[in-house]
Amino acid sequence: MLEEHATMQTDYHKIYSGSLGQEFELKVYGTSGKPVMVFPTSCGRFFDYEDHGMIGSMAEFIERGEIMVCAVDGRDRESWYKPVRDEWIGIRHGHYESCITREVIPFLRERYGVREKFLATGNSFGAFHSANFFLKFPDHFDSALCLSGCYAMRQEMGGFCDTGVFFNEPVHYMPGLADEALLEKLRDGYIVISHGLGAWETFNDQAAALAGTLQGKGLTCWYDPWGPEWPHDWNTWLAQMPNYLRQFREGVLARGGMVKLTGPERRVNLL
Repeated sequence: MLEEHATMQTDYHKIYSGSLGQEFELKVYGTSGKPVMVFPTSCGRFFDYEDHGMIGSMAEFIERGEIMVCAVDGRDRESWYKPVRDEWIGIRHGHYESCITREVIPFLRERYGVREKFLATGNSFGAFHSANFFLKFPDHFDSALCLSGCYAMRQEMGGFCDTGVFFNEPVHYMPGLADEALLEKLRDGYIVISHGLGAWETFNDQAAALAGTLQGKGLTCWYDPWGPEWPHDWNTWLAQMPNYLRQFREGVLARGGMVKLTGPERRVNLL
């Protein structure tokens, strides 16, 4: 389904996911540029990002063809936020990972000709997903912009933890990662971990810990806390997004020197 967002082409899609055993919804903004995948906040939907003005904050970059944004649906209510704490949390999240990597990305590749790896982004719990997908799937994602994220879920789940939870908590699984082949792929990537220091920012200790771990393993991680006037809220993320996109276009210091992550002169890592 094709819509118009000012001068921006937008497409709504509903596909059937065999991994989930359900239909899955997403929306694509723009037709060219660096592919950016947006993960929703906790228990959120694919349309929340646009409804809160985030697509508007990115509009100039989309309309110039610097980025193409795909906002995907979530399945947190069936995994991380379901009322019963059991092994199904990790199992269902694994279904979600398969949906994204084995169905959504191939769909975008076929429909839009996407041939390069994605930048993952999201706010709050969307930042958790962004970091997790970037770190676990470097063949699909080569960068991440994580805003106000939590990076471990057991506290939110009343202390419940099994292997399915552990291996989806970057704060806990990254310190023990010793696979040099995987680490080398991740060292070629780029991740921003950012948050404000204002109201409702309760997971900043996790952000700092994860950033320290990643930097200690040689990954390029820009840890960028903003000041106390920036709360855990959409107004903060609306200001942060265009700020980082401008810097990605101009170039950031990464492994091997300055690298442009978006725009016509961007680094291109093929899927």
